[in-house]
Amino acid sequence: MSSVFDHFSGESLYPDLNAELAVCRLSEAIRCRTVNHADHSLTDFSEFDRLQDLMRKSYPAVMRYGQFELIGHAVLITLPGSDPSLLPCLYMSHQDVVPVVRGTERDWCHGAFSGEVADGYIWGRGTLDIKEMVFGILEAAEYLLSRGSVFRRTAYLAFGDDEETLNLGALAIAETLERRGVRLEFVLDEGGGKIEDAAPFGAPGVSISMIDLMEKGYADLELSVESEGGHSSRPYGGSSLEHLARAISAVCDHPFPARMPEPLISCFEALAPYVTDEPLRSLVSDVRGNTQAIAEYCMRSDLLFPFVTTTIAPTMIEGGSAACNVLPQNMRAVINFRLNQGDTVDQIMAHCRSVICDDRVKLRYLQANDPSAVARSNGYGYRKLTEALSPFYPNVVFVPSLTVGATDAHQYERLSDSCLRCSPFMAEAEEVRTGVHGTNERLSIRSYLQGIRVLIRLMELANAEP
Repeated sequence: MSSVFDHFSGESLYPDLNAELAVCRLSEAIRCRTVNHADHSLTDFSEFDRLQDLMRKSYPAVMRYGQFELIGHAVLITLPGSDPSLLPCLYMSHQDVVPVVRGTERDWCHGAFSGEVADGYIWGRGTLDIKEMVFGILEAAEYLLSRGSVFRRTAYLAFGDDEETLNLGALAIAETLERRGVRLEFVLDEGGGKIEDAAPFGAPGVSISMIDLMEKGYADLELSVESEGGHSSRPYGGSSLEHLARAISAVCDHPFPARMPEPLISCFEALAPYVTDEPLRSLVSDVRGNTQAIAEYCMRSDLLFPFVTTTIAPTMIEGGSAACNVLPQNMRAVINFRLNQGDTVDQIMAHCRSVICDDRVKLRYLQANDPSAVARSNGYGYRKLTEALSPFYPNVVFVPSLTVGATDAHQYERLSDSCLRCSPFMAEAEEVRTGVHGTNERLSIRSYLQGIRVLIRLMELANAEP
């Protein structure tokens, strides 16, 4: 099996990049426990203060050349360009990280907030999601500005503080820029971050990495049932738990249909020359004419089905009885939906009400948003991003796609039609799968430095060069 490093090239470029110092700064950033809870009374904002102090002291050229602003606890840095006729671009990420699951602390080879550098890796929460993007962006800007580069195109560096919970930091930055009349040429956010074999797409042996053009919608639907409880020998009418269980089952028994979103159509069009496996080889000869057949094929693949349907995932249930012979009283559950392009939160709610058919079950969204818009794959930002990636990953096919998760990028759609999601910090697919929000999150030093080189090149192409 090939290693992600087999795809690396151009590691000798920018030889004066101070690798040791860059790694040291990311290590120190990981030691800041920037967990932001939805209930802000539980958040220790002094950890965000520590992280922001680290930014200020570590990147003197950025601070001298640009303007550093705090919008709440979100960070906006403006690096002004000399040519006002050029639309600015925005490089973004988020400062916050998810907490470590209680009881798993001893499962980490190195402490979750140690930032330890060992065995060729930087270890800890945020090395993959996604402080490496925050500090990689700052490293790239510092590299160029400290060496006398002058930006012709304005660059905004935008780092929200609550992407893992409420997304309000990115929203506040976007609203601030909107009030200032800013329009953006493109936005670059997290996404991808791995190189994979294209076998699930019918192209075994082809190495691909994805540039996500959109993200699916997100909805947490709460189902609740109230009852008086009582003795389990008198369950007339069904317990609250029974009503709740039937409601969950009804929703799961009525899945949403397969439908190809536009970015996945573009993905198969880009991969068509490489596809060798049937039936996809025949189907991609006319991707748009065979969208339904391709979607139905994807529905039979555990890796591809999230791309072609609104997914349904019951995730929480609370309120059960503490004793086996007592009827529970008030019960609640949460079903998480990731909405396919074309579905809306209003449609999901209507669908659930229609299949549950039980007035005792109350429904409400805890949070919900429709799918994002689709970014342009034929625009300036996409072109410059692929141009920056190619010298460093020359044997990788970069394809348009979509993220089945969620990011802050959709908050900037009011400012740009090119909100792209692609991390240049390529890790092993298994490390991404188990490390993001998991145990032993880590990023190889080589991957971190390679991602910084990509970002330097992108800023050269988009901001510094004519």
